[in-house]
Amino acid sequence: MANVTFPFPFPANMEILLPEIIIAVMAMVILLFDLFVSKEKKQISAWLAIATCIAAAITTVNVTGSESMMTFYGFFVQDYFAAFTKLLMLAATVFGIILSLDYMKEETNIGEYYALMLFALLGMMLMVSATNFITMYLGVELMALSVYVLVGYQRDVLRSSEAALKYFILGSLSSGMLLYGISFLYGTTGNFDFNLIGEALANSGDSARTATLVGMLFVLAGMAFKVSVAPFHMWTPDAYEGAPTPVTAFMSVGPKVAGFAILMRILVDAMPALEHDYVTVLLWMAVLSLAVGNIAAIAQRNIKRMMAYSTIGHVGFVLLGLIAASPEGYAAILIYMTIYLFMTMGTFAIIILMRRDGIQGELLDDFAGMSKVRPGYALAMGLMMFSLAGIPFLGGFWAKFAVIAAVIDAGHLYLGLAAIMFSAIGAFYYIRVVKYIYFDEERVAFNFSDNVLMKATVALTSIIIVVIGVYPDPVMDVCRMALAGLV
Repeated sequence: MANVTFPFPFPANMEILLPEIIIAVMAMVILLFDLFVSKEKKQISAWLAIATCIAAAITTVNVTGSESMMTFYGFFVQDYFAAFTKLLMLAATVFGIILSLDYMKEETNIGEYYALMLFALLGMMLMVSATNFITMYLGVELMALSVYVLVGYQRDVLRSSEAALKYFILGSLSSGMLLYGISFLYGTTGNFDFNLIGEALANSGDSARTATLVGMLFVLAGMAFKVSVAPFHMWTPDAYEGAPTPVTAFMSVGPKVAGFAILMRILVDAMPALEHDYVTVLLWMAVLSLAVGNIAAIAQRNIKRMMAYSTIGHVGFVLLGLIAASPEGYAAILIYMTIYLFMTMGTFAIIILMRRDGIQGELLDDFAGMSKVRPGYALAMGLMMFSLAGIPFLGGFWAKFAVIAAVIDAGHLYLGLAAIMFSAIGAFYYIRVVKYIYFDEERVAFNFSDNVLMKATVALTSIIIVVIGVYPDPVMDVCRMALAGLV
C-alpha cells in the first residue's frame, strides 16, 4: 500500500475549537430533529439550543489557558480576549432563545429558527478568534447570512420581509466594500494575517500609502455597517422594527460584540502604523453616530425603532474606546458591551411580555399607566431606561463614564464633552418612556405573559444593572483582565 503524504501536518491544539464544533454539530442536529417530531414537541429545540450554549460556555472556559493558543496553522486563536467576548455572545444567545420561547411557539419550523441563531453565534465566535482576514470574513458572512434570514423569519408579515430585503441588499454592499478594502491591504502587504500586515505597514514608509489608506477606509466602512455606525446605519431602524422582537434583542448585542471585538484586533494588530489616520475617521463617525442616534430617537413613537436609534447612539459611545487607542479605551469597550447586554435584554424582555392578542406592545402609548397595574414591571422598565440614559448610579452610568474618561485621557477633550452633551440629549427619550409609565393614564389592558423564565430574565437583568451601578469594580477588573490576549 502506497504511503500518502499530506502537504500539511494535522493542526495542533485542535481542542480550542471544541466550543465551535459543539455549536456547529448541535445546530445541524436541531435541524434534523425538527423534521421528525410533532409540532407539540418542537419546543424541545429551544432547550437543546440553550443546552448547547451552556456546554459551549463551559468548554470555552476549560480550553482557555493563561497563554494564547493557535490552531489551523495560525488562522484561529484562543486567548482571554476571545474567551470573554465569546461568553458575552453566548449569554446574548441564551437570552435571545429565552425571549423566543413564547414568541415563536405558534410559528412553524421552530427548529430552523434556533439553528439559525446557533449558526449566527458560530460565525460571531469565528470572528473574534480570527487572526487574519480570511477567517474573519468567513465568520462575518456566516453571521450576516443567518441574521438576514432571522430578520425575515415571519414571512407572512410584510414589514419583516421588507426589512430582511433591505438588510440583505445593503449588507451585500457592505460585504463588497469589506472585500475591496481587504484586497487593497493584501495588494500592498502581500498578507492576510493581521500581525504580518501590521509589520509590513510599519516598515513600508510612504510607499503605496494611498492604496493602504483606501484599503483601511473600505475595511472600516464595511465593518461600520455591521455594527450600525453612522452614516452606515440606514438599515438599522427598519431591521429592528421588522424583525421578530427576540431577533431584534439578539442582533442588538451579539453582532455588536463580535464586530467591535474584531475591529479591536484589526486596529491593534494590523493597523498600529495607521493610528493617526483611523482615529481621524472614527472621530467623525463617532460624532455622527452620537448625533443621529440621540436626535433621531426623539421623533420615534415605536419603541423598537427608538431602540434602533438608541443603538446607533450607543455605538457612537463605544467608538470612543477605539478612538482612545489605549488599553483603558479597549477595556472600556468591553465594560460597555457587558453592561449593554443586560440593559438591552431586560428592555426587550419587557417589550415581549407586553405582546398579546391584537397588541404588539411596541408603541410608546402601550406603556401608558403601567405603574398603576404592573408596578414591578414598571420599576424594571424604569431602571432599564435610566441605565440606558446613563443616570448615576446604575450600570449604564459606568459604561459611559469608562469610555468618556478613556477618550479624554487620550487627549480628545472636546470629543468627550460632545459625548456628554449628546448623552444629555438622549436622556430625553429614555425619560419620556418613564413618563408614559408613571404619569399617563392606562390606555390598554396589561395582560402580561406568565412565562417564568421571562420574568426571571427581567428580574435578573434589573438586579445586575443595579449591582453594577453600586459596585462596578468586579466587572471592570474582569474586563481589564480579558485584554491580556489583545494588548
